[in-house]
Amino acid sequence: MIKQEDISKILDATEIVDVINAFVPLKKRGVNYIGNCPFHNEKTPSFTVSPSKGIFKCFGCGEAGNAVNFLIKHEHYTYPEALRFLANKYGIEIQEEELTDDQKTLQDEKEGLFHVTDFAQKYFADVLFNDQEGRNIGLSYFLERELTEETIRRWGLGYSKDKWSEFTEYAKKNGYTDEVLIKAGLTVSKEEQHVQYDRFRSRIMFPIYNIGGRPLGFTGRVLSSEKTKAKYVNSPETDIYSKSKVLFGLHLAKNAIVRQDHCYLVEGNMDAVMLSQNDVENVVASSGTALTIEQIRLIKRYTKNVTILYDGDSAGIKAAFRAIDLFLENGLNVKIVLFPDGEDPDSYCRKLPQEDFKTYIRNEAKNFILFKTNLLLEEAKDDPFKRSALIKEILNTISLIPDNIEKAAYVQQCSSILNMKEELLNNELNKVLRERYFKQKKEEKDKEKREDLRTDLPPDDFFNPKDDDGSNFISTPKAEKQILPETFPDEAQERKIIAILLNYGDKETTQTIVSESEEKKEETYLVAAYLVGDISTDQISFDNPIYQKIFDIYKDYLIEKEEIPDLNIFTNNQDKEVQNLVTTLLINNYCVSELWESRWKITIPDPECLERLNVDLKDSLLSLKLHKLEKKINIVKEKLRTETDLDNQLILLSEQKTLDKIKQIISNELHRIITK
Repeated sequence: MIKQEDISKILDATEIVDVINAFVPLKKRGVNYIGNCPFHNEKTPSFTVSPSKGIFKCFGCGEAGNAVNFLIKHEHYTYPEALRFLANKYGIEIQEEELTDDQKTLQDEKEGLFHVTDFAQKYFADVLFNDQEGRNIGLSYFLERELTEETIRRWGLGYSKDKWSEFTEYAKKNGYTDEVLIKAGLTVSKEEQHVQYDRFRSRIMFPIYNIGGRPLGFTGRVLSSEKTKAKYVNSPETDIYSKSKVLFGLHLAKNAIVRQDHCYLVEGNMDAVMLSQNDVENVVASSGTALTIEQIRLIKRYTKNVTILYDGDSAGIKAAFRAIDLFLENGLNVKIVLFPDGEDPDSYCRKLPQEDFKTYIRNEAKNFILFKTNLLLEEAKDDPFKRSALIKEILNTISLIPDNIEKAAYVQQCSSILNMKEELLNNELNKVLRERYFKQKKEEKDKEKREDLRTDLPPDDFFNPKDDDGSNFISTPKAEKQILPETFPDEAQERKIIAILLNYGDKETTQTIVSESEEKKEETYLVAAYLVGDISTDQISFDNPIYQKIFDIYKDYLIEKEEIPDLNIFTNNQDKEVQNLVTTLLINNYCVSELWESRWKITIPDPECLERLNVDLKDSLLSLKLHKLEKKINIVKEKLRTETDLDNQLILLSEQKTLDKIKQIISNELHRIITK
């Protein structure tokens, strides 16, 4: 059996468009991809793939799922075979064995690391706002850098006090052990000196979050000018935090990246925070480290279009050059914006008005290869040896582009810039490609030889059919007579609530709340928390058991873990009905024609805008309640019709009157007229 940890690694690394496109030609449409469904004959494409959500859905035959489900259905793999295929494709080593008791304990330890890191984030944030040292040093610094309190709270920024072990002692008083504090990288232990102290002291704190918004680690920046202190201190590698696999700010930027089909990449954390505050929401930071292949794959899950915003000094240019080959090799379209000397994205963003800055980064974005060619050409000048090295470097970069047509276009442009024959450049490019091909083949053969010498690999028949009893794997569904889905009285209303939960559960909503003193006030909640809390308080249940099951998962996560469940829980669910329903509700197969706005001047409001979401959420909840209420009223009326006891009749009439009054209130809120 494949360990759950390895399954998560495989699912995180898998790019569904990359997988499916090898079997089904896909074309981009909006944020999704479409193609002719491979599971039934069709002339008009109805097969939709969402790269951001990692799922597919055919609106013709109903097939749906993630990349694993696609391989099971299309290639007739078993569940473990599909995972092994993807692991091999993305170079992930898996251990196909039963989890030992120690390994199960390790999983519990990881959850403990999440809890203590979350505790630390809340502690540092509280110190920033409520401690005198935190306010005088940390908060004043952020405010001087023109960050608003809303931004500071949104990013969870904090401050660590200038005390050797204040956090460690406070965490211990709250039940956290020395072991978990040390493993989380929050406490440093010097055994030979028998001392323990806080890793972060007298620093402003930037929490590093995973995609789901859970704190994994921290970057602490010192504010003093003492040369003996490192400017930055980072959390060490832990069981939950790997710096090379995380992008700062992605948990907040991912939806904007998908919506705009574009990502801005900066180096520093403060750059990302400031740009986000100034309405450049689709921005992430590499946290000042060299960009890694894992980080690029994270970006590619949401878009193929990247603009790098780096400092205009030589260090910034070199950092940009290091990133280019990785981006191009992975099929991303890259541009670069360099800022004037002495400026970085943060400082220049504060110097210019918001719209002027956004215009600047749009207009100054240069094609990366042509930018690199012009820059190196300026350095080489008339030196023939430098020009020769320049040409080789440029052609090596072009050779990394997967698309042959794009390669040819860049060669043509470089030919004009370098004043060299296109034929000569193509010959040199082919030489580079041949050398890389033979080098790759040699490496593959060497790897095969090493693999042949290994004795610890599992046999090909490690997974026997008898092992796949359905308890751990998703087996290929057998052909059976199609059964029409059961319909329920409140189907439309229940379906709408679940759709909102899945698509917008992690967004914020502002609703008017009436207190016990009947005072109205505006409150902000996560959509999922608001929905689950309101429906649970009113003790509303769903008629459709599949909807109820999804709702219960959200409820359990919010109550027990105080977080929103990851969509993988649903798209990789062993319940096929849950899987199909979720993928259907997550993928929007419709888009508005460009003619609506360009020709007919008809604008469609963004469904994700706060105002639209607030109204939609309120109306959907009220509509569900109204339908449930009408069912109760009908039940009371039916009891009245058959009830003969006078006292019981009076009780029922009173109940009906109360229900009718509530119905009237809800109908008024929905602007509906009640007819007798």
